[in-house]
Amino acid sequence: MAFLAAAGAALGPLKAIGAVASAASALGQFQAGQARAKQQEIQAKQAELQGRQRALQYRQQGVQILRNTRENISTVTARGAAGGINPYSGTPVSLKQYAEATGTEESYLSRENAVLSEVSGEINRQQYRSAASQARRQGYMNAIGTIGTSAATLGSIGGPQTPGTQVSNVATTSQLTNMSFLR
Repeated sequence: MAFLAAAGAALGPLKAIGAVASAASALGQFQAGQARAKQQEIQAKQAELQGRQRALQYRQQGVQILRNTRENISTVTARGAAGGINPYSGTPVSLKQYAEATGTEESYLSRENAVLSEVSGEINRQQYRSAASQARRQGYMNAIGTIGTSAATLGSIGGPQTPGTQVSNVATTSQLTNMSFLR
């Protein structure tokens, strides 16, 4: 507290107000960067979870494909036997082989999609984490820039005025007539 009182006395009341306002602005920029980073981290977690969820759906789809394949093979066998045909030779075997090949291919495709979904979720997670890191850095830099600009401005304003002195920014007529840009 003593530091603030000493700083306020050294700076003068208007400069002290400007310094405090600049510090508050810098703190706000820092906190805004932190909030953006937190939001990006949440999105990163959501992207990862979405990738896992899609992968799980593809795995479940693959299991269902294998069940359907098994059901098709059983149906071909049962119908062949019911029709008086040997279900383990000829056309029924060809139909079962086709069902197996198609089902296996679809099952593998579903597994690949699951892996791709997990990889996609991980890539998205990394992108959001990178954006979070950038948002944090930007918050720091904005805060430092605000403090630096304020310090430079306060430093260029000048020191406190002593009683009895007056600074005039009004140019005299002789000064104006001597300026080359007016001619």
